[in-house]
Formats: sequence, structure tokens, C-alpha cells
Amino acid sequence: MTDNVRPSEQPFPLSRLFRRRFIPAFVGFAGLFLVLLGMTAGYVVEKIYLELAQRRAQTIARAVADIAPEPWRHLMAGTTLAELQNSTDAELLSKAFTDEVREMNLPELKVYDMETRVLFATNADEIGSTEPGAALRNTIDNSTSNIVTKELPDGTSQYELYVPVFDAGHNVRTVFELYEPVTYLDAILIRAAIPTMAVPAGLLLMLILALNVLVGRAQGDIDARTAALKALQDRLSSFVSSTAIDAARAADDGGAITSRKVVTTLFYSDIRDFTGYSEQNPAETVVDFLNAIMTLQVEAVQKHGGDVDKMIGDAVLARFDGDAGAQGAVAAARDIQAAVKSGSYPRALGIGIHRGEVISGAIGPEERRDFTVIGDAVNISARLCSLAGAGEIVTDTDLADADFDPAETVQVKGRVQGISIRRLA
Repeated sequence: MTDNVRPSEQPFPLSRLFRRRFIPAFVGFAGLFLVLLGMTAGYVVEKIYLELAQRRAQTIARAVADIAPEPWRHLMAGTTLAELQNSTDAELLSKAFTDEVREMNLPELKVYDMETRVLFATNADEIGSTEPGAALRNTIDNSTSNIVTKELPDGTSQYELYVPVFDAGHNVRTVFELYEPVTYLDAILIRAAIPTMAVPAGLLLMLILALNVLVGRAQGDIDARTAALKALQDRLSSFVSSTAIDAARAADDGGAITSRKVVTTLFYSDIRDFTGYSEQNPAETVVDFLNAIMTLQVEAVQKHGGDVDKMIGDAVLARFDGDAGAQGAVAAARDIQAAVKSGSYPRALGIGIHRGEVISGAIGPEERRDFTVIGDAVNISARLCSLAGAGEIVTDTDLADADFDPAETVQVKGRVQGISIRRLA
């Protein structure tokens, strides 16, 4: 049996998958949520700014029109403040705009005609110039407000808001450019967002920690159950051969195990006069002796590439597959006999080795099956074992080397023709 743990016998890596997949996915989702939230907040801020700017522009327009109706009419007709012929009208219009800018607490104000020419500006030097910006052109063409963020020389930022001003017929007559500091609504939004986001963020963090603890406990339970199942499998595996385990693992989904004919070398051993020893000694002593000599044989068989098919009372049936199986079986038998001879074992072994064709498969009903080898070759190996004396190895002639005795022909039960064997005492 192999000591390597198969992937199917590994515990399900719930905790590892939780840390490597769920948490990164959750963090990514949270990051995406924050990005979308930031984009939404930015959109809301811009809409608020534009709405406020629209109202301010209409308020300024109505106020100036009420205070200086004639200059305002000329201004709406495309006459700049500098082009007004009546200086009184110019002063009245300038004062009306200046008072409204101060009243609205605006840092600056510009008024454009439909050709993007500056009709009025807080900075008088800009009057009569044209504005090439795309935002202004878009406001004029689509009659919609637009906002642009502008970096100032001192490193701060401000919003430039282009707002259309409509007449009584809802036609765009002019465009106001207002200015607002970026930090005004942003600071309010941040102060409002921190507690709003802190609560769900805290709850989500608590959820992650709770899930981590829960997953950790579940992983511990899975590991414990898998370890218990693996220990049970290992204990059950000690009752069957490695070949049987491999066949069970290779079975199809229905559990069917295919039987097949194979040529293998069979090793059969038996304790000499075990019955007499059992009658003369306590059961505990008999079991201790049997366990010791069986352990010796199993270790030798596995060392030389064999697999113990079954233990039948005081007998052992093992198989050595492959072309090198014969040499492995003989080497294992020699090691076993040498160890028994040099050890303090109360009884010796007889060993028979035969190479032939057998059927390897599952025998019995589905609820209680035995995976073993059957056939005439198994019987022959048992007969050769019965021919072996204490401490002796009996093999087919073809399997023996120069250390074995000369060949002899023997008759075994169940066969008409004799079998050529060689012995090694």
C-alpha cells in the first residue's frame, strides 16, 4: 500500500478557498462599489452645482433686468458693456451686476452672447473677447448647463459653470459663467458620507470576520472528519491487498470491478505443525507468534515487490506480478527462511512458489466481496508448499537458481501429470 495521500483523500480546502477567492472577490466588489459610489457622488455634486448655478443665473438676470431694463435689453441684443453708448446705462448695468455678484458671494461672473463673445465680465479687460471652450459651445448648442474643473495657479481647483439664461419664450438669450470652489459641496458630501459609509463598512468587516471564524471552524471539522475517514480507510486497507485497493479505486461509477486473466508468480507459505503448537500454548502466545511471523513475511514480500493477497489462518498467499516477479518471490522466500532460522521462532515455515495463469477479480456478492486470485496455479502453489519441509523452499524448475537442489518430478493432488520442482533447504 502506498503512503501517498491521493487528492480525493485530501480534506476539502474550504478555508484556503475562502481566503484566496472569496475575500479577494469581496475586496474587489467593495472597491468597485466605492468607485461607483464616488462616481455617483461626483455626478450628484455636479448636478447640485449646476442646479444652484441655474437658479443663481436666473436670479441675477431678473434682478439686473429689473434694475437696468434698457441696458439689459441692449446686452441681450449682443451689445457689450464697453459698447454701450450711454455711459449712465453702462454704469447702471455694471453696478447691477457687481451688486448681484457680491450678493451671491460669487468670485467672478461672465456673460456671453450666442457667438461666445464676452458681453460682461467682472474683470473688465475680458469684455469683448471670445471664449473658445467646448463647454460653452455645448451649452449654446444644446441649451444645457455644463461644468468644467479648472486648476488655479495657487494649486486649488474651482468649478466653471456655464448656464443658459432663457427669455419668457424659453429661448436661450445668453450664457452666464459662474465660479464655485470645488471644496464647498465636496466637504459637505465627505462629512455626510463618512458616517453613512462607516456603518455598512463596519458591518461588512464584522461579517467577514464572522465568516472567517465560521469557515475556520468548518475547516477544522472537515479536517477532523477527513482524518478520521482516512484513518478508518488505512485500518480497513490493512485487511486487504494493495491490488484490491487499486482495483477498487479504478472501479467505474457503478462500482463494477473487471476481472482479468494474468500471469503471475504465486508465493504460498505455511507454518509447520502449527496445529500442535496451538494446542500446547495459550491463545495469547499463539497469536503473538502468529503476528510476529506474519509481519516478517508481509515486510519481506513488500520489500521485493510483492503483494499479500490473503492470510488464511497460518498460511500466506502472495502474488508477484511482472516479469521480475519470479526473482522477487524467490528472494522474499530466502529472506523469510533466513530470518526464521536466525530468529527465536518456535515453528518453521514451508514455502511453495509457482508461476502460472490466474483470474484476478472480485469474488462474491456486492455487499461482501473478496478480491483475490483463483485458478489451478493457486492450487499448485499450495501443493508445492505442502511438499516443502520445515525451512524449505519448493519452486518450479524454471524459477530456481543454481543454489537449488537438482530437479525432481512429483505428483500433486488434482493433476494427472507430474510437476518438475527444485528444492532449497
